[in-house]
Amino acid sequence: MTTVFSQKTTRKVRCVRSGFTLIELLVVIAIIAILAAMLLPALSKAKLRAKGATCLSNQKQLALAWNMYADDNQGSIINFDTATNVISGLPWRFAVPNPAPNLLGLTPVNKDIAILQAGFKQGGLFQYCPNVNVLHCPADLRANFGQVGNTAGSDFAYGSYSGAGGMNGIVYAPNTAITKQSGIHHPSERYLWVEENDPRGENQSSWVMQNPGPPATAATAFEDSVASWHGANSTFSWADGHAESHHWLDGKTISFALDTSANKYSSPPNLPLATEDLTWLANGYATVQNP
Repeated sequence: MTTVFSQKTTRKVRCVRSGFTLIELLVVIAIIAILAAMLLPALSKAKLRAKGATCLSNQKQLALAWNMYADDNQGSIINFDTATNVISGLPWRFAVPNPAPNLLGLTPVNKDIAILQAGFKQGGLFQYCPNVNVLHCPADLRANFGQVGNTAGSDFAYGSYSGAGGMNGIVYAPNTAITKQSGIHHPSERYLWVEENDPRGENQSSWVMQNPGPPATAATAFEDSVASWHGANSTFSWADGHAESHHWLDGKTISFALDTSANKYSSPPNLPLATEDLTWLANGYATVQNP
């Protein structure tokens, strides 16, 4: 008996390859890595811009509240220190609220936030700006320190803004603080709140500078620090109600603004070291001598 095999049955079946070779996978991974390297800086910048927009919104809300308070109080402006005194009256926020908030069961960091927010609620601006979140810039790196009362190093802080001292706050002689809104002759050129980087903890009063003038001189210098949480920029609010981002020009200003060491105030930059920025700050620092 003869068996006949067809050509079809004797043909070898070719195997169909599936998947990628190792080299192909490495090429794909390399391409993904290149794309990620190209996209991550753009994403970081977008995130930084979003935080800056939130910070500007905070400043705008504070400026509007400042103006509404003056309108309701016969032109008197809010006390920019953080405690009541016989001259300046009710502060915009209290550093030490009374009564104290319930801190039971909170971590030290959350206690600090609760105290800050309670102090704002008891201050003179909360009724015009009933939002405790305006106290914090999301780019403020001090909120990542995680320690409270760390006198040997950088300390946690949640409040990002300090009122300019010449606006009814601390101001050094021979300058005198302005107490009435009518005493501000150039409201679009006089700033209210300053982003501050104090690594020693929450600010306890207002933001001040040494010998602001006018005019600024070689003795003009930083006393308190500005911040630079938005690249080389910082936000300011102004007496006419607007808020804006300001770009720092001097390297010494930026280094000082970013310094998170507790001993940074031992040698703050003066006018010869930060001419552009300190001149700009002195021009905008409102006092009776610079209305």
